[in-house]
Amino acid sequence: MNIEKNIRAQARNALSGGWVTVIAAFFLLSMLIYLSNCVIMSFSNFTNIFTDDGKIRSGADVTFTIISCSAVLILVLLSPFKNGFYKICYQLSNGEKADFGEMFYFFKGNKYFSTLQFNLILALRIIVNLLIGLIPYFLLNLTVYLFSLQLLTTVAANEIIEIIRVIFVVLAIVFAVFRSSALYITEFLFIEYDGECSSRLFKMSRAITKRHGKDLRRLFVSFLPWIALCFFALPAIYVFPYITTAFATSSKWLIKLYKEGTQV
Repeated sequence: MNIEKNIRAQARNALSGGWVTVIAAFFLLSMLIYLSNCVIMSFSNFTNIFTDDGKIRSGADVTFTIISCSAVLILVLLSPFKNGFYKICYQLSNGEKADFGEMFYFFKGNKYFSTLQFNLILALRIIVNLLIGLIPYFLLNLTVYLFSLQLLTTVAANEIIEIIRVIFVVLAIVFAVFRSSALYITEFLFIEYDGECSSRLFKMSRAITKRHGKDLRRLFVSFLPWIALCFFALPAIYVFPYITTAFATSSKWLIKLYKEGTQV
């Protein structure tokens, strides 16, 4: 049995006694994201801010931007629920009983502000990875802008450019996902060190992923068929708790190696 299969088997074993709790936790997390999206969509439908061709009506763009930013801000303020979900999965990977109350763990006292800080730093790193991946896309747009008269003389040329744009965006997302998959361990380091948000956690994460980043990415790749099932939406209730517990299990062993001094 290879490492990825072993980790997945351990994750399934850990989840055997906590499926109800972890799925309930994931459902709560998903509903927060869904409701935030509903706020934006309901506002746009209620005020009819879009024209027939899909553009925002004049004068409504500022209001729509404020509503959208407010919805994103609410998600940021509620982001410790995400850490609570990871904490439940990490507990399961360590053989502990799943406790739904852990969803609220990072809202307590000073933990809340350190968790917000950690989540924002982590989000910024993911955004940077995405922006790096989008460099070819930006260069293409710049080239089209500078040489538009030469490049876009026919409808076929426009269609080819649009296809290339889509390919570059997809590749950028794949690049960001692969680069950010190694950051998963930082989530569990944050839990292992009880909500400590400091540069030390990211240094530890770099030290671990420097040697085992490929292992974490291979684990992610092994879940691609499962992720594909999420196209049908409902399987996501099972798949994402499974993936998170698998990464929690992998992180548990890598953190243990690091603490024992066998990481480097």
